[in-house]
Amino acid sequence: MLGKASKTRGYGGYAAASCRRHLERAWELRERMPEVSVFLAITAEEEAATAIFHALRKRKYDHADKLKGWDHRYKAGVYPFLRLIGDVLSPPEGSLPLTLYFDEEDKAKADILRIRMPISVKDGLQFYLIPEPPLGLVSTGPDGKVRDYAKEVRSVASEKGIESIYKYIKGLANERNKMLYATDSSLPKVEDASAAYKRHSGAALLNLIIYLLIEPHKKQSLPQEALDAYLRILNRIEENET
Repeated sequence: MLGKASKTRGYGGYAAASCRRHLERAWELRERMPEVSVFLAITAEEEAATAIFHALRKRKYDHADKLKGWDHRYKAGVYPFLRLIGDVLSPPEGSLPLTLYFDEEDKAKADILRIRMPISVKDGLQFYLIPEPPLGLVSTGPDGKVRDYAKEVRSVASEKGIESIYKYIKGLANERNKMLYATDSSLPKVEDASAAYKRHSGAALLNLIIYLLIEPHKKQSLPQEALDAYLRILNRIEENET
């Protein structure tokens, strides 16, 4: 996933490549310089978020210009926001699983990430439902029932959603500061960087998955709904901090 994202063109590709480099260095330094390792892992997560911002601008999503790439809050909030979106859009229990894949047999599209869902087996062959584009809204869920995806995405911009994202942003800022600055009683110190590396590398990977589902395609409806909800959340956070 890191390699595929790093091969894309433009600012998004450079941000993805920077993410990959930060993660590689964070892994190498996790024992010798754990504080530096954690800081690099945090930066990798934010670089992956920056790649998403670029893809949204490149594909001319409405209001994408309002994403403040220089503001740590905007970048730090992407991962917890995507987790919330995943929670509200997850397939109902008992439905067939969604999987991600690259079609290596189609050389022209081998670097395009796709989503598929198994639907039947016939004569020993597995058949799949493959949405094109991958993040376009559909009128029914995997269970066959009508779902209002737009309404569900908007529901994330609730008080509960805003609070959880705000806590993550504040926690990430605090974690970063602990890596950089001494306190009145001690120097920055991390006993074991492995847990933080695992957490932030996982966040970076999720961000890059979403980047790859957006970057190659024209404007899709689900990312637009998600962007609108995310901007509402960040606006509320900024208002509460002033």
